[in-house]
Amino acid sequence: MGNSEKKSNYSQKKMILIAFIIIIMIVLIFIGVTFAIVTSQNKIETASKSNQLTQTDVVTQDIQNAKAVQSSELVDNENMTVQTDIEGKKVPVPRGYVGSQAKGENEISKGYVIYEGEDPVTDTNVAEAQETRNQYVWVPVPDVNKMYGTDSSGKKWGKLYNFATSSSNANYDATTGAYPLNWSEINGVMYILHSADYVEPSVLGILSSYDNNRYLKQYGLGSMTRHDLLLEMQKDFNNMINSVKKYGGFYIGRYETGNLSQDIVVVQKGNTDIDEQTWYTMYKKCKKLKGANKQVETGMIWGCQWDRTLMWLVESGNRSITEICENSTSWGNYSDAIFTYTNTSGGTSMKNNGSHTIIPTGSADYTKANNIYDLAGNMREWTMEAANGNNRISRSGYYYWSGSEYPASYRRTGGNNIPSDDGNGQNSRSSLYIRCPEL
Repeated sequence: MGNSEKKSNYSQKKMILIAFIIIIMIVLIFIGVTFAIVTSQNKIETASKSNQLTQTDVVTQDIQNAKAVQSSELVDNENMTVQTDIEGKKVPVPRGYVGSQAKGENEISKGYVIYEGEDPVTDTNVAEAQETRNQYVWVPVPDVNKMYGTDSSGKKWGKLYNFATSSSNANYDATTGAYPLNWSEINGVMYILHSADYVEPSVLGILSSYDNNRYLKQYGLGSMTRHDLLLEMQKDFNNMINSVKKYGGFYIGRYETGNLSQDIVVVQKGNTDIDEQTWYTMYKKCKKLKGANKQVETGMIWGCQWDRTLMWLVESGNRSITEICENSTSWGNYSDAIFTYTNTSGGTSMKNNGSHTIIPTGSADYTKANNIYDLAGNMREWTMEAANGNNRISRSGYYYWSGSEYPASYRRTGGNNIPSDDGNGQNSRSSLYIRCPEL
């Protein structure tokens, strides 16, 4: 064998040895990295479980502290005074407002009405006050835990509900017809089942073209960013829940919001400027309803407030579960409803079956439930709910639809229910809560 051949064999053996060593090193490195990952993952899981227990304890404590105040515990403070209804029951009335003394408006179980301003409202001046002063109706909340929950990270979410006359759902409430929509609760910890569906407070999905900085500016929210909007929503929601805990309820706009073509909107009887508004416009305008009053906060109604209001209508005996969730024609301005109403001239007009007519706010006792008008029909009403990553939810139906297809509990999503939609029948109902002294 020549020298050149020996050198070649030696080189091949050397290369094989080097390759073998490299393979051994790769295997050892792989084993080491795998061991490190597993060890690290075990540490993370252990820490996560420990943290979960801590968070669960916090949630449990939050639940224990979340009972709404009893009316007997109410006392005056810098933001409200305690007044009594016709039955002697206490109700918190925000400063800058008065509880109605007029017949039919001063009983909690039938809808206790407050008026903006400090002049008393009596049987003598009630008709004028209804058309010139903003009004809200007190919605009692005996158990605030049914309105919200807290997840394992400490974030509060609104509890939203489906309604049915019967259900096999284990959490179905036969008294109100309600059962959970897109959430569950285990040991006091709330879980959202689908993060993009039927949730509040929430901005729309990150992949959505809505709730981005350009849209917020375009639709009147100024320099607010997507992150700013989410923070504002969460703060408002938390403060609303704290108010419900402290005072035992919240106020809902008595009428659909009016004067929508103007900068300052109203919640007053007889208004016809109530149509074709985007979600963004209504979000902004409902927040401004409080004016200069620093004792209250106003805003677009939350989905959990809408659901609580429906529950209260059933609990009080004013409406049945069927009228809430299967057919609301008997108390709403729908295409198939027949009733009389007060027209813009002050006369009486007939709403016939098959006609499509927008009626002025508060113009028909036919559409009243516990002193709240047009919660079913007349206008679709934007809420704070988000769904499908792209939609804001409007509730109920409107004057062009039937009450059996679109009852008061109905949620509209998909189609044109994008927040920039300002089509026919788009309005929103405001809500009001009393500020807590510590806020």
